[in-house]
Amino acid sequence: MNKEEYQEKIANIVCGKSEKITCEECYILADGNVCKNFKECRISEKTEEQLEYVMTSIKENVFLKACAGSGKTEVIGLKAAYEMKKWNSYNQGIAVLTFTNDATDVIIDRVKQFTGRNAVYPHYIGTLSSFIHSYIVQPFAYTLTGFEGKDEDFSFNIIDRTVPVYSNSWLNTYKCRVSYLEANNRWSSIFAHQIGYDIEKKDFYFYIGKNKMEWLSEYYLKPAVQAFIKEKRIHNAKFWEMKYLRKCFRECKEVFWKAGFSTFDDLNILAIRLLKRDIGHKIALRFPVIFIDECQDLSGNELRVLKALQEQGCIVHCIGDLNQSIYEFKRVDPDEILKHVGEYKQKELHINFRSCKEIVALSERLINVNEIESANLNNLFGSNSLVYFEYDKPDDAINSYYKILKKFDFLEKENRILVRQNSMKLQLEKSTRDGMDEKEPLIVATQLWKDGTPQQMKIALELAGKQISKWLGNGRTKANYYCPKEISSVFYWRVFLMNVLNKILSSKKLSNFNVTCGKWHEYAKKELGIILEEKYPIIADYDEIKDREFEKMINGKSYRVSNGNKDVVIGEIDEKVKNAIPIMTIHGSKGCTFDTTLVISTKNARSIGGHWKEHWLNGTGEAKRIGYVASTRAKYLLVWGVPKMNSEDKELLKSYGFVNGEDLI
Repeated sequence: MNKEEYQEKIANIVCGKSEKITCEECYILADGNVCKNFKECRISEKTEEQLEYVMTSIKENVFLKACAGSGKTEVIGLKAAYEMKKWNSYNQGIAVLTFTNDATDVIIDRVKQFTGRNAVYPHYIGTLSSFIHSYIVQPFAYTLTGFEGKDEDFSFNIIDRTVPVYSNSWLNTYKCRVSYLEANNRWSSIFAHQIGYDIEKKDFYFYIGKNKMEWLSEYYLKPAVQAFIKEKRIHNAKFWEMKYLRKCFRECKEVFWKAGFSTFDDLNILAIRLLKRDIGHKIALRFPVIFIDECQDLSGNELRVLKALQEQGCIVHCIGDLNQSIYEFKRVDPDEILKHVGEYKQKELHINFRSCKEIVALSERLINVNEIESANLNNLFGSNSLVYFEYDKPDDAINSYYKILKKFDFLEKENRILVRQNSMKLQLEKSTRDGMDEKEPLIVATQLWKDGTPQQMKIALELAGKQISKWLGNGRTKANYYCPKEISSVFYWRVFLMNVLNKILSSKKLSNFNVTCGKWHEYAKKELGIILEEKYPIIADYDEIKDREFEKMINGKSYRVSNGNKDVVIGEIDEKVKNAIPIMTIHGSKGCTFDTTLVISTKNARSIGGHWKEHWLNGTGEAKRIGYVASTRAKYLLVWGVPKMNSEDKELLKSYGFVNGEDLI
């Protein structure tokens, strides 16, 4: 079939176009929603390779390799709508799965545009984790784990791995018998919510602190651990054999599950086990066709869930770009994904509609390919589409970026600043007080809430929730503002926090930051209990505990001044950045399109994937892919902010097409 034949067949199904008229005539005559407010027919504007994928069979597994800016989301929306319009079953459906709520909303919107329907039932469009949670694990997992439920509710409580044990003493019930030997020869406990299992690697992993992950097999072989074991085996020849450690980790998890608790990754393990039963066949009957958007983000365990669904009869279409796989910290291995989809029928989208040819040429060099074509002919910056600015401080690069946008009258366009680390993002936004976030979360929350930006107010709610949940008990996850498990409504918990912060700021003493932390705590112990009790009716109906004693809740024992800060004057947060350019992490920018971007390199190569030279140009694997993702968001102007360079490095950047931005402003 050729392009015209593809578009005729698709338009007949999606738009109900008569075979007697062309797509162009249909566009002129039609008063429907599919092409409303568009300058041309949405079917005929697609390329032949886009339409060819839409026409691929849903009776065979397909991998659609889609380069950055290839219109992937639009194509997924059209493909899903095309199949849904042909669908004739009311008790079976197609599942369109992605990885974020934002991506879900975009796909739902596209499908509604193409189908002209508000409802998607019997189909499902949502995140992969929500699909696993709602359709596989929550309805059936209790049959695996022995969880007896509570008030006939057999759903699991999801506990984030970052939930601190010191303020959630109930987690001590789920302490592993194996501990962690620190570098200073001190021992740290390992808890069930910090433990996971990777089926692909057949190994347990666990977290120490916020982000430090260890594989059990690697931990076991560390010289210090082996020395400890050797010493103990003098008296016990079988002390800490590997099979014993694995047994301890497994049993710790099983006790956790039996009590009705789970982490997000536990859901994948439970789903894989459930899909091997009759439940798997039922799921495959309910959703015989599954689309996976952004398939490069599949973790090893999620990939096994997908395999289990296929084994039960599901047909799978994977859509994505393995060059944009940048979630190694989630144990995502693009080589494993490539191996899996290598057995699928292969399709490709190789035309980049987003970026001008200079940006596309750079992106190809970053990943060593020569197969992407730019369809963006609006080269608004000409030979100045790639620009670098040197900096002493990252703020210098932002100021230079602002100047070039102003000079070229681009301040009102869609501009973004991209950084590798969330910590740099927060500092550039002046959203944090560095270590004070951890030491005095409520003080920082109150300061950020006062005349803050939306981002600062979001962080304020997280910090306030973190502290207040310690008094009300058992905060769960940062995403839920540490809502205690006894409070069933996250929405009203958030409203409660907002009201508490507003009330704190109305206090003459608590809104005064020209005092020491010790003095602020002194005021807080007198006023916070009254404030919490006053605002408590907002969440009272959703609280399992009905006898809160607010007058006894906050005292010297439950709210101590952080070490070393008793006599430190709080002071005001630095002047907020009067800069209308939003700042994002590179990970957060995935899938986004902007008119211009400033990508700020770290000062050195100690960060993972953040340095322009060591990682983006000369790196390998994920470090190089991070540079690719960051450099493919812009349509017209890509700016790199780099630390001060020597002449050799300047020549290196110029060889990639970059020009010195100082010559332009």
